[in-house]
Amino acid sequence: MKTVTCNHCFSNLAVDSRLQIFLFLRDHGKKTVSEVVQQLSLSQPTISYHLKNMQQAGLLTRQKVGKKIYYAVNKNCPNNHQVCTFKQMDFTN
Repeated sequence: MKTVTCNHCFSNLAVDSRLQIFLFLRDHGKKTVSEVVQQLSLSQPTISYHLKNMQQAGLLTRQKVGKKIYYAVNKNCPNNHQVCTFKQMDFTN
């Protein structure tokens, strides 16, 4: 039986920019790269880089609609397909 850990997701969100993106998407639903750029003080290439890494890690989903690509928080854990722990966590101090 495979032991499920959140190490990969925790390390991914240890980068402050990624945590900001994650929290924004968690609180506001699916958004395009442009919409994320408008809300956060990060450049478009930086946001795109982080979104790609977070999507590959399983933290985010990616949906292409026409020419636009929407990112959203993955509701299910990429390891065990149950509700993601991070979606329920409070990251405020």
